[in-house]
Amino acid sequence: MNSGIVFLIVFWSLVLAVLIVVAWLKLSNRSYRVGQLRVDGAALTESHLELPGFLWLSVVRFTYADIESVERLPFAKGVISLLLFRYGISTRLIFTRLFQEIVVIKLKAPSFFKYVMITPRNAAAFVEQLQSRLRRGA
Repeated sequence: MNSGIVFLIVFWSLVLAVLIVVAWLKLSNRSYRVGQLRVDGAALTESHLELPGFLWLSVVRFTYADIESVERLPFAKGVISLLLFRYGISTRLIFTRLFQEIVVIKLKAPSFFKYVMITPRNAAAFVEQLQSRLRRGA
């Protein structure tokens, strides 16, 4: 085959793949709950904590019984803690906002990740609400 034809086939295959992925992402973003989690960073319900899942396409839920502790860190201190492996390698990062306060949630043992680091819209209010729900559930 001519190299020009091979190039065109590869090029148009890549264009088609990109269009399919973009369409799939747009359709998956139509889910109101996932879109709201992307905006807020996290959501507290009566029975569990909801976080964006893999590539923000799904919702991950942790019951309050699964949460051991919660703390708030300034962004710089949180990044330094990550770089120095203060929380080890079993840390899940869900940063929806850069340069905002980081909330570190420590999970109990049976989870795949020991720590979850998120940047909710209002970190102070989020930590206050989560701690009150943890106390209420204990």
